Amino acid sequence: MKAVFLDVGGLRTRYLIAGDGPLLMLIHPVGYPAEIFARNIDELARDYTVVAPDLPGQGHSAAPAGWTGAPQALMADQVLALASHLGFDRLAVMGSSLGGLVAARTALQAPQRVTALVLTGTGSVFNDPVGQPEVLKAVYANGSRAYAEPSLQALRARIANTCFRPPDADDILVAHMTAYALPGAAEAYRDIMDRLARSMDEGEALAFPYLEDIVARTLVIIGRDDTRTSLAAHRDGAARMRDAGLLCLNECGHLPFLEHPQRFNEAVSRFLAGAAAGERARSMGGALSPATTVKRLG
Repeated sequence: MKAVFLDVGGLRTRYLIAGDGPLLMLIHPVGYPAEIFARNIDELARDYTVVAPDLPGQGHSAAPAGWTGAPQALMADQVLALASHLGFDRLAVMGSSLGGLVAARTALQAPQRVTALVLTGTGSVFNDPVGQPEVLKAVYANGSRAYAEPSLQALRARIANTCFRPPDADDILVAHMTAYALPGAAEAYRDIMDRLARSMDEGEALAFPYLEDIVARTLVIIGRDDTRTSLAAHRDGAARMRDAGLLCLNECGHLPFLEHPQRFNEAVSRFLAGAAAGERARSMGGALSPATTVKRLG
């Protein structure tokens, strides 16, 4: 795994990259840098080119000057632009929390390019948008403390507030401190959260009203004890999708990839292998049925 900086659409963009093969893009939750996936990138890179970008205005990527509209739509555009810059016409996308909304919007904005989709603990996709601004207030209250005091103690507390059993993640969180301490980082985070909350009234910037329109084979992953969303919301949303399976991880909160990295990595790898087989079957005229059963892993 290595870090790379480049210009994408006029914005300084940093991403972590490892592996070789088809592209898998990992999209982080709001307020986190790409290092949140440090326990997933190398494992998933056994079969894929794995790229985890810092979204615009997050981590070490620049915020747009005077951007307008919903941040998730711009972020989806950046995901697609980065994939093109790296020479990939098609990609699989995994997104967590707000990153799930960015991933879903990527699949909706470019259905011909997204081969597979993994949506992880994402109330931004599956919660009713009417109640989502209140959830986002809680997210901001938790995250803003880390920006106000970018210390290891504050970052531990942020993680502990969203996980069922706080993982030993100091090796990852140390890398986060610099991103939180960057000049303008707190202001960019507040701006994104404000714009995201306002966008809950903008149907075209959401995924919830358009779940039936997502054509990519999808794996929905939810922690049984996620405090930002619920199993019921994810189960109901997956049932609306054309080709979606649902995986529930027991004793798990909002960050399954960090709380249970081995189980998460294995599940995603198996799903992507099946999705690739499905793509080949469809290209040969075969048919595949949706898989919306709930699987629970203890």
